[in-house]
Amino acid sequence: MIELTDEILVAYVDEELPLETRLAVEAGIARDPVAQAKVRDMRDTAALLRSAFPEEEPRNNIVLLKPRPKGRIVKNPVFLAGLVAAMVALVVGAGLSAFPSHGSGREHFMADVAAYHSVYAAETEHLAEVPASRKDHIEEWLGARIGLQFTVPDLSSEGWIFEGGRLLAEADQPIAQLLYSAPDRQPIALCITKSDQTASAPVQYDPGKGLKVAAWDDNGYLYIVVGALAPTELDRLTQEVRDHFQHA
Repeated sequence: MIELTDEILVAYVDEELPLETRLAVEAGIARDPVAQAKVRDMRDTAALLRSAFPEEEPRNNIVLLKPRPKGRIVKNPVFLAGLVAAMVALVVGAGLSAFPSHGSGREHFMADVAAYHSVYAAETEHLAEVPASRKDHIEEWLGARIGLQFTVPDLSSEGWIFEGGRLLAEADQPIAQLLYSAPDRQPIALCITKSDQTASAPVQYDPGKGLKVAAWDDNGYLYIVVGALAPTELDRLTQEVRDHFQHA
């Protein structure tokens, strides 16, 4: 029986699978409610992306997703990471207006963020768009894009090394993403973007599959930490990040 990975489901939604494989995938989806939900979300996301990102040249270094040519399964992990990053950007941007600060709306939103993180965090060589060696540039570049003067948090006391950053976007809503790694562990991410909430206490979410998410609002910005973290470790990282930005 074919494994319904996210890559296979993306190719299925984009109608890039050979007929025999497509039929096998359809049969698997029919038996799997989780896969059915993923396919619905991917189709909805693709429709929104096509509407938000018409065929045009990228502007302001914002990652825009453009339709891929049909006819084959995309096996390039770098391209897949770009696809997922753009999908994450869309979800995050949509969440600012569509989901409340607390309650089930934000819980579902964080589950989506975690689901996409599990895919793009598999990248190693191409984890970040701009490497950590250009930290000053990342701070200036991403800070200007989100309207927040900041320095990259140092999480080395918790064993996490800064690897670089990337700019995500939903329409005209930029999102700064900072990425960290640790030996023999899956990378974690810190996302920062504008919020319509002045402030809120950190809330943890457990979307399953070993991932944890923490989110809070501060001075009109939404901060999200996501990764394969134990609740106590996520608490410590959240406090490190909060202390960094509150005392910057």
